[in-house]
Amino acid sequence: MSEKTNQPRIVVGLSHSTASSSALLWAVNEATLRQAVIEPVHAWQWSGEGRASYAPMGTWRCRDEEREAAASDIRRAVAEIAPHLAPVISHGSAPQVLLRHAEEADLLVLGCRAFDPDAPAPIGPVVSACLVRARCPVVVVTPDMVPSQRAHAKPLEFAGVPQLPLG
Repeated sequence: MSEKTNQPRIVVGLSHSTASSSALLWAVNEATLRQAVIEPVHAWQWSGEGRASYAPMGTWRCRDEEREAAASDIRRAVAEIAPHLAPVISHGSAPQVLLRHAEEADLLVLGCRAFDPDAPAPIGPVVSACLVRARCPVVVVTPDMVPSQRAHAKPLEFAGVPQLPLG
């Protein structure tokens, strides 16, 4: 977690989605208005966790290699939007990590795909868990809420994670 400061603190959850990129852009604008510091947070778990001990390892990367690739990708993605920010890469499930980092935050900002009446659920399990359990206000941002994202939506890219279709 970030250092103690008298400035308001905004935690932004980052993933590999366009919505995550929108959340970061929205938070940068909000931080300017509030004179707040931003803590971009990416929850990371090794893809080999929970796998059976007898499962073949030939196609899997080692834990450290996979973590470094994810950290490199998130640093690059954050630098494209806010080069002055240093992202935090924290081990654990996304809801646990985000809620832990947001415990003493003034605001938690999360991305969510644009509402689609044909989709089974407008928000995912991470956003749902944070909305229910966060100790601070939570803002949920969709890509269409951020003007620069409407013009050219581009997902954040992460090592080993397939890109989701835009829109």
